[in-house]
Amino acid sequence: MAEWCRLNGGLPEHVAIIPDGNRRWARLRGLPTWAGHLRGYEVAKRVLNRLWSIGVRVVSFYALSRENCLKRPPEELERIHGLLERAVEELLDDPRVRSGRVRLFFVGDLGLLPDGLRWRLQEANKTTMGNRPDVLVVAVCYSGEWEIGEAVRAAARLGRVEEPRRLLPLGWLPEPDLLVRTGGEKRLSGFLLPHLSYTELYFTDTLWPDFGDEELCMALTDFQRRQRRFGR
Repeated sequence: MAEWCRLNGGLPEHVAIIPDGNRRWARLRGLPTWAGHLRGYEVAKRVLNRLWSIGVRVVSFYALSRENCLKRPPEELERIHGLLERAVEELLDDPRVRSGRVRLFFVGDLGLLPDGLRWRLQEANKTTMGNRPDVLVVAVCYSGEWEIGEAVRAAARLGRVEEPRRLLPLGWLPEPDLLVRTGGEKRLSGFLLPHLSYTELYFTDTLWPDFGDEELCMALTDFQRRQRRFGR
């Protein structure tokens, strides 16, 4: 097992993350908001690499909610869009993605994004579609209500509803075993709502830019202590 975390027992197959607290982290330090998002992006890369290193197969990040895309100041969204452009380029250049090991899936109401960025994310989805066995999901302009609406529209086109979960944009993935939310808030904010029936929830007051190896290890260790009965 990795030196940064000694774990015993089964690992989650799918870890979902709500990386909250970037703006508060910046304000507490007298920094502009974008500095918190930049620091948060660097933390996300490190956490992703840590999870990959121990064999977590699916990682989902809540980059932007649909409400964020509709309500955040334009100048803040412009900075975040720039980080997303940087992220997709760096991910496509990652050896694990280039070797076909990791599939990228940007999901959400991408029509709310600038045309160039939307096209780049959709192209990344297409070019990595056949990659196996790992998956990185980045939710952008996403809400659980949006995903349910997509499934309803798909059912209407088909004229029938068979295995409704498979009509969800993320219905092809295993449901999250563990959801981690930083920043002290204890709510889901619409993230992956159709997929969390038996997900273990872990909340921490740590702001995302301060979320380090120790905190990640605590979340994983806490998960391993849980007794998961799945209704039994």
